[in-house]
Order: sequence, then structure tokens, then C-alpha cells
Amino acid sequence: MPDFFRNARNIQIIDSQFNVAHNEGLTGLQILFQNIIHGATHDAAERYPPPKCHPNTRKAIVNNIIEWTHRSLEINESQMFWLNGPAGVGKTAIAQTVCERLQESHRPSGSFFFSRTVAMRSDPKSLFSTIAYQLAIAMPATFGKAIEEKIKGDPSILKKNMTLQLEKLIIEPIQLLDFATSPPVIVIDGLDECQGETTQGEIVRLLGSLSQHGDLPIKVILTSRPEPWICHEFDAGLFLPHTRRLFLEQTSETDEDIRTFLRSGFSDVCSSPDHRSAMEDISKPWPADSVVDELVDKASGQFIYASTLLKFVGDPFKCPPDQLDLVLAAASTSKNNSTNPFADLDRLYIEILSTSPDKQQTLDVLGAVLALMDVKFEWWQLFVGYMKQLLDLQPEKALRSIRSLTDISEDGRVKFFHKSFPDFLLDASRSDSYFIDINVMHSRMAVACLKSIRLRYTTETDIFSSPDEISRTQVQCAVRFWDAHWMLSAATHQSQLCDEIKSIDASLFYYHVTQGWVRERASTVQHRQNRHGCSYIGVAYPVEKTLA
Repeated sequence: MPDFFRNARNIQIIDSQFNVAHNEGLTGLQILFQNIIHGATHDAAERYPPPKCHPNTRKAIVNNIIEWTHRSLEINESQMFWLNGPAGVGKTAIAQTVCERLQESHRPSGSFFFSRTVAMRSDPKSLFSTIAYQLAIAMPATFGKAIEEKIKGDPSILKKNMTLQLEKLIIEPIQLLDFATSPPVIVIDGLDECQGETTQGEIVRLLGSLSQHGDLPIKVILTSRPEPWICHEFDAGLFLPHTRRLFLEQTSETDEDIRTFLRSGFSDVCSSPDHRSAMEDISKPWPADSVVDELVDKASGQFIYASTLLKFVGDPFKCPPDQLDLVLAAASTSKNNSTNPFADLDRLYIEILSTSPDKQQTLDVLGAVLALMDVKFEWWQLFVGYMKQLLDLQPEKALRSIRSLTDISEDGRVKFFHKSFPDFLLDASRSDSYFIDINVMHSRMAVACLKSIRLRYTTETDIFSSPDEISRTQVQCAVRFWDAHWMLSAATHQSQLCDEIKSIDASLFYYHVTQGWVRERASTVQHRQNRHGCSYIGVAYPVEKTLA
């Protein structure tokens, strides 16, 4: 047997891809550890620093949830707590704070924070394995022992559907526990950011099925926007007696919390070493109470408004009073739009974007980021160079002026501080001249990928043979993603795409992408028909092998 398969178990061959699990000598928990989403937990490094409640805000809501988790299921107490509300009201911050409170009190718990902008965290296939691992670590003598035996007996559980994973990894081990009060807690945040409406509904139904197992000693906290398909599941008869609901909306208590949050944030700005010279002659407290009251009114119960405003005002390279004046001026000169609940947040986004010295490049970079997220691009360490090669863009320069909305992490990943910002950019009725037509952006990306391939494409040289490893990998990305962008492109750009395809001789293109460097990895070379009816050659191969 070749060394490649030595000590291998659970070998799967799918579309010419080899999936080999080397489980020899591993414990069940170690195998489980290899199948979780590390960035989805409340204490994950990927999410640091996570959004959480200011110590003096949301106290009543957090205490209410914590108190509910302690109640016994034997007195017909609800098993699920659904915290819902529109974008920006602080659902994730509350979920994070609850998780931290549970951890501080040594309560066994497991968490999963969905994110539509991070591919691995929008995919639910490892939802229950990630939660099961955390519960196993929290309760090693009982839950952990049961998980160990199950996975050692059948590691393929981790590749089963969600129904079976819930049954084997959560329900059956939990049935071995005896918690009269304070049962273990599962916290799932941002269900509406999970892939697909159907999948979101399925997860709600699966969690609801926990109540059908008698007094199963576990409680579930779920947060989401009140999307119609999620509301439909909760309104079904199965959930009515077993779910407590809390809708987050603007109240006098919420306004007071936002006022506290703003005051604390402005105080931090004033005392920051970055602003010592700018603030030394400003009378304190700054700003005036009347200004804070105006900002609280503009927030309309949305903590994201207050959070984004503080980031903008506290920009270490700008003068805070000048930044605040920009926000107040924009608010006073804009027309009130009573039909848009995000009108004031949108005006804040527009004001921040207007500070960009190169508006078009900023929008191009943002559009490229959203397009790459659409096609599940994961090689963000290449992002800066990839954008320079494909579209002649400079992401770090383009995003510098909007650092209160986005950030480029050390691994190159572009992070949106809140999902309401991409929503704003993709909605023409909200973003006006800052609207990003994502279909047109996919067209540009597809053309750019094809041009990149054509420039490196000769009859004598393999297109992947560049001595520059970074350039070579960037071309690999172009070959990998050009057709994915094309499938999502705008119909009005099809002629340009077809012209670009025709400029590459089909037989030679076939040769170069199936020979040499990628010869052993190509799984299919096939003619496809995209949604606009234009035939082309598509190449598919195992991504994890080609970009390893």
C-alpha cells in the first residue's frame, strides 16, 4: 500500500477526490476536534474582540436570560429561548455576554456564532459537532465519555446529516445526565446568517424536536432576525408551549442603555493618547448632553448606529470634534425617510463612505470582497496581491478611510464589523450612489480572471509554471473561480465574457488546465451551460489539493 494510505481509515472517494482520515491512535475527542469550526465559538480567536454588552447596558435582558437557564424543566418551563429583532439592535452582543456569564459561573455550555461573511461559519454541517465538543470538554466524566465511545465506535457520525448528528452527538449523550436544575446550555447566534432559508428552518425544527424527548436536561438560546420563514417555524404548534420569545425593540430602557454606551465611548475617546492634543482644549464633558440626546434619537434603538459612530469619531488619525461635526451636519441636512427604519444608520454609512479620497476604488474593493464571499473564497492571505493583479486595486489604501466599517486582519481576511453594512451596499434604495451591483461585479471578476489566465497562457509554457509562488497561486485562484463568477454575472455583460473566452483557444486551454501541475487533480472537464445560455468549458478539481 502506498505511504499516502498508510494507517488511513474511513477513505472516501468522491468525484475523484480522496478524503482520507488518519485516525490511527487518536481518541474520539481528538477525531471530533478535527471536525469542528474553531472560529464559531464565543471565545474563538477569529472573533476577537467580539461584540459584547457594555457592563452597564442590557443588564435586565441578560439577567432575565441567565435566570431562565437556571429554571427546572420539571415545572413545564420552556426549553428554548428565542431572542429576535432587526439588524443592529445588539442580539450578538447579548449572546456573547450570556456565553461569558455562563463560562464565569462554570455552567456547561456550547456555542456557535453564524456569520454569512465567513464561509466556514455560514455552513451548518459542523454545527452540532462543534457544540458537542464544547459540552464534552465541559463534562468529561459523563457527556465526554459518551462522545468518546460513540465516535471511536463510528467516526462516520461526523459526516452524517444534521438529524443524525443531533441524535448521536447531543440527544443520546445528554440523556445520560441528571440535572434537576441548571442544565447545560446551547447558544446559537445569528441563525439568519446560516446558508439557505430551508436549512434555517430545518435547524429550528431540529432544535424544537428536543422537547419531544421528555424532560431532556438541556436548554437552547437562539438569536436571529425575525425572518418570515423562521417566524413560520416558531409559530407552528410544536413550539408554542416550549419556547420563550423576546423581541428586541426601541424602548425607553434601550434608549438609556444607548446613552450610557455613547457616554462611555466618548469618554474613552477623550482620554485616548491618540487624541490628547486634539481634545486638551475641549470643554468636558464632551459632547454636550443635547448632542448625546440627538444621537440617541438617531440611533432608534440600534446599537450598531452608536457603535459605528464611536468608531468613526474615534479614528486615531482624525480629529474627534471634526468627525462628530460631519455626522451631525449630515443628519441635519438630510431628509427624513419614515419608510426606511435604517434611514439614520444609512446616512451615517454614507457620511463615512464620503470621506474616502477615491470613492470608486473603495466601492470596487468592497464589491470584490462581496463577490469573493459569494464564491466561498477562502485564501484571504492572497487577497491584497490578488486584487492588485486582477483589478489593479489597492485594498489597504482603499479601505483606510472607512476603518470604522471594515478591517483587514493579519491573515488578509476583510471583516465587516456588522452585517448591516453589506446589506446597505447591496440595496440600491438605501445606498444610492454607493450601491454595488453584485452581478456586474461578478462579471468584472470573471473577465479579470480570464484575462489573467490569457496573459500567462502560451503554447510552450504551463500557466502554473511561474517561478514566483505568489503569482502562480494567484493564477490558480483565477482558474478556480472564473466560472463561479461567470455563473453569477450580469446578463448585459455576456458578450464581453464570450469574447474573452474566444480569445483563448479552447483546445490549448483544455491542455493547460488538465496537464502538468493540475493533471492529477482534475476531476472533470466538461462543457456547461450558464444561466444566460452561453456555452463554455468549465474545469472542476479538488480545491483543497490544488491550493494546498
